[in-house]
Amino acid sequence: MDYLVAVLVGLGLAEVATLITTVYLHRVLSHKAIWLHPAVTMFMRVATWMLTSISPREWVAVHRKHHNFSDVEGDPHSPHIEGYWQIMIGNVYYYRREANNDNTLQKYAADLPHDRLDRALFSRGALGFSLTGLLLVLLMGIGPGLAAVATLAVVYLLLNAAINGAGHTVGTKNFENDATNLKILALFTFGEGLHNNHHARPAAPKLSAFRGEFDPAWPFIRLLAALRLAKVLSKVDEGWENHRRRIVSEVNPTSPAAASAED
Repeated sequence: MDYLVAVLVGLGLAEVATLITTVYLHRVLSHKAIWLHPAVTMFMRVATWMLTSISPREWVAVHRKHHNFSDVEGDPHSPHIEGYWQIMIGNVYYYRREANNDNTLQKYAADLPHDRLDRALFSRGALGFSLTGLLLVLLMGIGPGLAAVATLAVVYLLLNAAINGAGHTVGTKNFENDATNLKILALFTFGEGLHNNHHARPAAPKLSAFRGEFDPAWPFIRLLAALRLAKVLSKVDEGWENHRRRIVSEVNPTSPAAASAED
């Protein structure tokens, strides 16, 4: 029973980490679609440090380069360039390879210089994640605590890999780009599975565009806005029809269509 609880705790923390990733790292920092109150920003900075070990500046730089070279040479983690299973299994390797490139950081994250807290604390991602592991061990015991932190790490990494791998290979398309929509994945990634929509309008604060799509992060963002802890800076529903639509079609990663998918 202790280990079942540990796995559930790890799953819950992975979902919290995923929500913070899509709201803070993605919509706030990368695309500036949302503004957050400084208190909420600080909470998310701490949570990012403790739950993901990610440097926001690195994440933003890698993501922006991904948009600049989406599914062509130069994309840090395209399944069309590197291979589907390479991204699904080794996504973290491709992320770290690009995050360690100083030129990428200078070019794509120049607006996010490190402040004193970054230099003193938040740039030390391993320390933050280790602190989370230590707290879980102290609260749950060595075995369950390690099981919880392992579940957090594995699930978070798998969800990110699915967005970059499956989210550019298998699913449906509303718009003419190589990303795809996976509604089931969107439920577990707080909207990130609606990746075709996102590549059509990267600065859209809500990732669902049409009836039958659901962005689970959007009610959370609206709640923050109602509490005056956030402000939506870009258009929400206006603008989707300005993008050329295509017939929705299923794409399978093992099919010839997937191998030759074009914008």
